[in-house]
Amino acid sequence: MNMPAAPLIGQPVDRAEDRRFLTGAGTFVDDLKRDGMLHAVVLRSSVAHGRINGIDASAARARKGVRAVITAAEIGETIPLIPLRLANLPEFAPYLQPVIAKDKVRYVGEPLAVVVAETQALAEDALEAIEVDIAPLPAVPDRHAAASGKSLLFEASGSNRAVRYSVSSGDADAAFAKAEYTRRESFRCHRLTAVPLETRGLIAEWDAAKERLVIFGATKVLFFNRRVLAPMLGLAEHAIDMIELDVGGGFGVRGEFYPEDFLIPFAARHVGRPVKWIEDRREHLMATNHSREVDCDLEVACTRDGIILGLRGHIYGDMGAYIRTNGGVVPAKAGQFLPGPTASATWPSPSKR
Repeated sequence: MNMPAAPLIGQPVDRAEDRRFLTGAGTFVDDLKRDGMLHAVVLRSSVAHGRINGIDASAARARKGVRAVITAAEIGETIPLIPLRLANLPEFAPYLQPVIAKDKVRYVGEPLAVVVAETQALAEDALEAIEVDIAPLPAVPDRHAAASGKSLLFEASGSNRAVRYSVSSGDADAAFAKAEYTRRESFRCHRLTAVPLETRGLIAEWDAAKERLVIFGATKVLFFNRRVLAPMLGLAEHAIDMIELDVGGGFGVRGEFYPEDFLIPFAARHVGRPVKWIEDRREHLMATNHSREVDCDLEVACTRDGIILGLRGHIYGDMGAYIRTNGGVVPAKAGQFLPGPTASATWPSPSKR
């Protein structure tokens, strides 16, 4: 006779993975070694906004132990753009991020080149030998500077504002017309990011004979990232294996498709050897996604005894230099949840504006 399984609700459940981690037996991407592995470092822009006049990597390529220096020129005439994973509104298309800067930089930390060498130390030394000529343009540090239009991040679009839309539920104007009390306030949620103990990192391994790519260290949305990477490299999806090892924290910031998710696999195929890239903490703070930076100018209409009759206002989302893979989800959610749980359940989607 089979005994019924013990109920789990309300009972402690032993964690199966703790002993391995507590005894130092975890395997994170930087723990992994591959035969013939090279190391990559990324040259990043120190200029917030500027036009690239030239990148001279000849001195870096001549350094001992350097196997390649990859710039936009090595990638080709057309630089792949990183598509959106969420909230893919057509208005965002002109503001997508290229995998490497070619003609212009738009934030401090934007990739300019990748150095691949026998050791990380040799790659870092060679990085300093690359000469970059960038003509600075006025920075666009916040939404107020962006709204002025004095400096455009994307000249072809003619505006720093990617999209504007309105959503509503009920008749706010009627509620304010009969309200016994109204109040206007401004609120701000500052920019923030996540700082996991383990920074981002990848090892890409290209098998030329089989025309297969293996990527170690992938996290979070592996199938989406594979769908994105395959056409960028001219490969079928089934020619790419993404392997997730142990992960030292993520908090949403890790696992989205970043420029390095193309650059490191490209470098591995370019040199014909496995290539490892491990992000340092300074890079992490410059190059990974930031979130929030939402300003709200709001009005509330109430009865004299405090019953809320209506809300209205404007929400401004500072998305940074590019619209990255989460699209406009953050400012949209700020509006969706603003009225509270009951009203937000039927709040219209921005895509249905």
